[in-house]
Amino acid sequence: MPAPPADVALDPQLVSRARGALLGLVVGNQLGAPTQGLESPGAIRAAFPEGVWDPAAPPAGSPYDDDAALALLCAESLLDRGDFDADDLARRWAAWLARDGRGVGPATRISLGLVAQGEGPFEAGRRAQQQEPGHGLGGDCLARAVPLALRFHGDPVRLARAAAQQAAITHADERAGAAAAALALATRELLVGNGFFIEEVRHRLNDAAPRAVLEALYRAAREGQADLPIAAPPEGGWAVGTLETAIWFATHDRSLEDALVYLAQAGGDTGTNAAVAGALLGARDGEAGIPPQWIAGIPGVKGITRLADRLVEAGARERHP
Repeated sequence: MPAPPADVALDPQLVSRARGALLGLVVGNQLGAPTQGLESPGAIRAAFPEGVWDPAAPPAGSPYDDDAALALLCAESLLDRGDFDADDLARRWAAWLARDGRGVGPATRISLGLVAQGEGPFEAGRRAQQQEPGHGLGGDCLARAVPLALRFHGDPVRLARAAAQQAAITHADERAGAAAAALALATRELLVGNGFFIEEVRHRLNDAAPRAVLEALYRAAREGQADLPIAAPPEGGWAVGTLETAIWFATHDRSLEDALVYLAQAGGDTGTNAAVAGALLGARDGEAGIPPQWIAGIPGVKGITRLADRLVEAGARERHP
């Protein structure tokens, strides 16, 4: 493909929303990670009697929990390779697992361990699914789809395909892949300013997605907050519950700060739920919707902002050769 022109004009709102999506993902993960594994609001209150109101500083030598770390590695792979490259992405993830691995679940650990042994990315995902069937429905594969939405914001078909493929590297269940595709498409619609995006996502999926995913999209527009599948997953597992919860907050008049503080203390998969909801709310409201003190506490914030800029620039250039 010939090199695109260097003077592609970027919509400032698109840039702000792209930054908001990536920063919202990281700050949501940073806020929710400390309460991960406590399962219930009561257990979280016992462990954090003053509440959880601001992101905690990460442990020394481990700047990002798995949701943020693997998403940022996806962004770097997209930029370095110029496209979605499953082999390159899986190798980067496996290398990160070997040197850090904070927060990684069983399915991801097994599949990336197989990649490190030389297994192909999709075969590794299938083998991990066979060994840990229930864990193939984890919601962490959704956060990693966010950089794809920035890179392929001009090509929804390509976006949905790549989002499902990256999920399959570690979560081979069809429902997890469809949930990741739906999340990527929702992020894309918010990036381009479509506030009425749920029906567009359903249309893009062509009603061919698993029933559990389509029903989650339907429920998200109609249920109340108390009905969200936060502490226990719906049919389709945590991936579907994470999708439903994030879509709900993106379609209701809740600020990013309010939503993420709630999710960090609501039980369930707090780190992932807050990361994915943070990405959608950041894409909806732009970087200005994130509390400045939260942004200041993100490790490597300037680099993350630059990743977002470069991803949307690459997507825009591809649309205007």
